[in-house]
Amino acid sequence: MKAPKLLPIVDRLLADVSVVSVTSLEHLLPSSEAALKDAVSSRNASTNDAHVLALAWSVDADIWSGDRDFAGTGVASWSTINLIVALAESGGPALG
Repeated sequence: MKAPKLLPIVDRLLADVSVVSVTSLEHLLPSSEAALKDAVSSRNASTNDAHVLALAWSVDADIWSGDRDFAGTGVASWSTINLIVALAESGGPALG
């Protein structure tokens, strides 16, 4: 597909996107930082993605990331390959 053909698809995707300010997540950041710091899979105690985890908690969403730091935080996280397999098995949109 050439870029002009992708524009309607991108427009449909963006119609469902909402921008959330980090300030609206401030009440969840300490808990999400603690959860990431204690995550067994992480082993590096990185809290760089605390805002991502806080957002997922606030809207009850899964996370699409190859980062294993989210394991054990109470949020399902999906690598790209696992997401493709799950969508294929569920009859969801074809990817790849």
